[in-house]
Amino acid sequence: MTPCPQCGGALIGTSADWWRCTTDACPYEMTAAAYDLYAELSAMVERDPDAFFEVVRAHRDELRALEPAWLR
Repeated sequence: MTPCPQCGGALIGTSADWWRCTTDACPYEMTAAAYDLYAELSAMVERDPDAFFEVVRAHRDELRALEPAWLR
């Protein structure tokens, strides 16, 4: 079971293309592609948080290097 990123409830597949939160008060939905990415990133954090955040920092630094300094 993957927790809802908004409220922590359970996410369920409602069709081949969409996932939604099972909590009645939570309107959170995501596409199947977004769910796959979310599940993969969540698993990476659980396995090795330090390595995950090192990848995030490297990606952030790469993107920041592409923007002009006056936009930072």
